[in-house]
Amino acid sequence: MKRFARGLIFFTTLWMLSGCGGGSSANAPSGGVTVVAGDGRVTLAWAMEPNVDYWAFYVAGTSISSDNPTGTAGHVNLINVASPLIISGLVNGVTYAFTVNGRTKGGPGGSGTPSVTAVPRLAGSAWTVGNTLGAFNLNGVTYGTVGGNIFVAAGSAGKIASSLDGMTWTTLANASSADLNSVAFGGASYVAAGAGGVILYSTDGVNWAAESSATGNTIYSVAANGASTFVGVGANGTIVYGNGASWTAATSPTTKDLLAVAYGNGRYVAVGSAGTLLTSTDAINWTAASSSTLLNLKSIAFGINASTLTNLFVAVGASGAMITSPDGVTWTSNGSLPASSNINSVIYGTQFVLVGDSGIIYTSTDGASWQARASGTTSNLKAVSHNLSTQSYAAVGVSGTNLSAY
Repeated sequence: MKRFARGLIFFTTLWMLSGCGGGSSANAPSGGVTVVAGDGRVTLAWAMEPNVDYWAFYVAGTSISSDNPTGTAGHVNLINVASPLIISGLVNGVTYAFTVNGRTKGGPGGSGTPSVTAVPRLAGSAWTVGNTLGAFNLNGVTYGTVGGNIFVAAGSAGKIASSLDGMTWTTLANASSADLNSVAFGGASYVAAGAGGVILYSTDGVNWAAESSATGNTIYSVAANGASTFVGVGANGTIVYGNGASWTAATSPTTKDLLAVAYGNGRYVAVGSAGTLLTSTDAINWTAASSSTLLNLKSIAFGINASTLTNLFVAVGASGAMITSPDGVTWTSNGSLPASSNINSVIYGTQFVLVGDSGIIYTSTDGASWQARASGTTSNLKAVSHNLSTQSYAAVGVSGTNLSAY
């Protein structure tokens, strides 16, 4: 009877263990875990072993227990994760500590990797130069969500290239031999435009078709309103608008060259030579505005002043030209850039980023105070764009130059 009872206890215990998974802890990943800081996020990486389930733990602080991470106050745990692991939603400027442990078949977690720390920061401060794409110039770049969250760049002799990360690019088949000056994404399509009024249209960022642009004048810039209405501006005050496949010429209040256009807060703003400024709320009717500068304005972006949490347009150009406006109508000169700076492009992502000749890059959170960044190149940079998915930037320029910042 006692022997039966002992056997019953043994099999009952075995059954309970198997019911709980019967697994065991796993060794901490060999080599530990590495962490790379990004904009509001980090990327963890470690050596994974077959049949091991990994958990990641982190906390806002300078360390987290590797033996008992759940005992660290304020910890967050992520279950059944894989390397590389992107953790987003973090606060820039705050130190976070991380550890990873493993288990098999539902067993308990083993010892974790030694605690590592990282401080997320705004993208745009550190840049990496990619392999040149060729002898052709890249004059424009945009980010779109159709075709796989991609950057699309356009340049001389009809060259178009795409990239998932801003670092590795694929050159696409030419749809035109004309020089392309700009490319934009809106709604569910892409538009590239350039010399002689050429306009190319794509619904996937890969296959492009030439469309009638309603002008023979060179188009220097194209932008979208976040939906499916595009505006192109160019030589001799040219303005065209459409859905990408169909275009109409608008009556322009100027014969000055219009070099850039942007959309924000319900308004299109076009800028150009000798400080020219035009605004429109419908892409059809345009009004001249006073710009407070006579310098050529070559690019414009709409974003947020992080200091006041208010809307802000920033327009930049030759000889360090910079003007700002909260509404696109009333403008103020901003002389914070050196007069030797020739700025070709500005974009807003999580901060304002501008690029120009000789590889210059500046960043600003408020559009007033600007910080020079090391680009790693002296090539002229022609355009910059921001990836909303990864909170990263891509810049392109002459002779196939391309850079990325995370």
